[in-house]
Amino acid sequence: MKSKRKLLYGLLPILFAGGIGMYLYMQHSKPEEPKPQTTVNQYIEHLQKKEFGQLYSLMSPASLTEAGMTKEQFVEKYNAIYSGMQVSVIKAELRPAQPSEAGAETNLGNQTTQTENKNDTQTGSTTTENEKGKDKTRQDADSSDLYQTDYDLYLTTFLGEVNETHTLSLVRQELEDGSKVWQINWKPSLILSDMVKGSKVRVKTLFPNRGDIVDRDGLPLATQGTMNEWGIVPEKLGENPDQMITRIADHYKVSVEAIQKALGQTWVKPEFFVPMGSTEEFDVPSSLSGVALQSKEIRYYPLGEAAAHLIGYVRKATKEDLDKDTEGYYRAEDWIGKAGLEQSMEKQLRGERGGLIEITDEAGNTRSELLRKDAIDGKDVQLTISSAQQKKLYQTLAGGGDAGAMVMMDPKDGNMLALVSAPSYNPNKMVTGLTQAEWDAYSANEKLPFINRVTTRYAPGSTFKAVTAAAGLMEKVTTPDKTHEISGLQWRKNDSWGGYYVKRVKSLSPVNMVDALVYSDNIYFAMEATEMGSAKFIEGIQKFGFGDNFGLDELYLKPSQYANEAHRDLSSEVLLADTSYGQGEMLMSPIHLAAAFTPFVNEGKMVKPVLIVGKETPDPELIITPDVANAVTDALKQVVSRQGGTAHALSSIAGNLAGKTGTAELKAKKGEQGQENGFFVTFDTESPSFLVAAVIEEVNGRGGSHYVVDRLKPFLEKLQLEP
Repeated sequence: MKSKRKLLYGLLPILFAGGIGMYLYMQHSKPEEPKPQTTVNQYIEHLQKKEFGQLYSLMSPASLTEAGMTKEQFVEKYNAIYSGMQVSVIKAELRPAQPSEAGAETNLGNQTTQTENKNDTQTGSTTTENEKGKDKTRQDADSSDLYQTDYDLYLTTFLGEVNETHTLSLVRQELEDGSKVWQINWKPSLILSDMVKGSKVRVKTLFPNRGDIVDRDGLPLATQGTMNEWGIVPEKLGENPDQMITRIADHYKVSVEAIQKALGQTWVKPEFFVPMGSTEEFDVPSSLSGVALQSKEIRYYPLGEAAAHLIGYVRKATKEDLDKDTEGYYRAEDWIGKAGLEQSMEKQLRGERGGLIEITDEAGNTRSELLRKDAIDGKDVQLTISSAQQKKLYQTLAGGGDAGAMVMMDPKDGNMLALVSAPSYNPNKMVTGLTQAEWDAYSANEKLPFINRVTTRYAPGSTFKAVTAAAGLMEKVTTPDKTHEISGLQWRKNDSWGGYYVKRVKSLSPVNMVDALVYSDNIYFAMEATEMGSAKFIEGIQKFGFGDNFGLDELYLKPSQYANEAHRDLSSEVLLADTSYGQGEMLMSPIHLAAAFTPFVNEGKMVKPVLIVGKETPDPELIITPDVANAVTDALKQVVSRQGGTAHALSSIAGNLAGKTGTAELKAKKGEQGQENGFFVTFDTESPSFLVAAVIEEVNGRGGSHYVVDRLKPFLEKLQLEP
């Protein structure tokens, strides 16, 4: 018995130690109690990554059931709201624990919010119903199965930043296997703080008004207008829709296939108006069932073809436009300038789009504005152009069916009064949409109606002899009465020129500078240029604006050149001779050609062309002496007044016109017949309020530059009669 007791007493320590070890083992192997911070951290991570499916799994089933929210609805709601707001970045940051107003402390470790509430009996204060509610919340928060924490939410949207403070309320739930987990009580305000059940987020784009383009008098050149749009209401096509569609297609010059494709769009319903195109008609023919008209606001160009190349047009942005948009400003269906000033001044004209993000109730009524950015309207652009002169000059050019350009400017201040190019196109049709037949007509036109010939660079031909004369006078190589004995219609300096000869049209000898300008003698100026030498010649002509686009970036104007880059030294005497009378490798735009003649009006000062009212422009620059300018002008007056002068056809016009004609031949190979372009530059020396430079292409067999003079004569006659 004693031995058994000894054995028992010996085992007790062992059993006690084993029990302690088993207890410690059980405690150690027991799953760690989940912490609410784990769920909070997962919530923030999934939210920031827009992982809304995983976000859903963190919510308490009871809160989701109360909200009537399935997983698909949950994910769809978050995606719809964030994509509508164009949320690019989501950032959530837990707020640090802060002492409460009552002196309590909010612990964001693994404890709930602790608060203290005492009645101040000494002051006789009482607990209000609102305070009772707060007490109840605090009692809930003190429960070990509840947890609250605050975080700051930052959303980067297309309108800017949304900053809100949110509260996460977590509840500890026991799962079927007995384990516990912290879950979030979901409510709509977790998306945006002012949302309640049934709320939606509405995003509106606030569009700016595009700025107008107006002329010198404020008359519109590009503005907001209205158009008639024709369309089809399918249910009103009648008993035989196919037959009626054929009749409609024939009337509006569209294909049956185009109409059927439009009517086959997924959104179309029998009672809907399906827009088809623009029309200038104000009534629908009674024979066309199902067709309706409606008015639509549209960009409108009052001068139409007369100013198309200058003003340009707008179109809906294409995928190519969106791909090139480094700012990320444009969206599909935005209007964007596609040509002319509409394109080059797009940013100024378009303004800045705004937007509105608001929260609505279930009925769609505004509950609150989350973000608002008002649109900034585009700025108006005023041009120096005169609408009246633009129309008249265009009619002068286009009336003959010619291809070419005409520029009219005020030589005293540089203001451009008209810039016309022909053939042209209808910019209003470019906005509303061309029919296939209209597009085919433009595409088949060999004269290329979309080319802006005002900024095209041409060899200026004999009009350039006025500049060569001025350079020679400045270099004191040329004088007005200096003569050359010239025999026949061709000349070369010596045998080193090989088989190349400079040719002229009229046989005259001796010839002085005035004669050479009046009768447009190539040989005289070739002689003068070779006598000057390339260095002096280049120095004399370069100051007339070569290499300068005059700040006309809005027109995409390229600087003119007197020679190609490889031959800028004009070391070849043959090239020097050709350049002296505006051929060789010389290229000048009609705008530059007009500007180059302004020194002959302004006592030697060159006035740079101006297009935009209010844009800073350089002061006129004295490039030749008044004596030289007057000597050239006197000779140019005789081009008109003297019998046999190349512009003598204008001598009957009142006033005292001066001018210079020119014909430039373009040919691929020596000896071939090339295309001839005719030029004419003219101004009034008595009342120098205008200067016109004109070019008409392909004047072969039509009198060369004389054809240009004849085309301009009616315009100049009317111009001289104007007050």
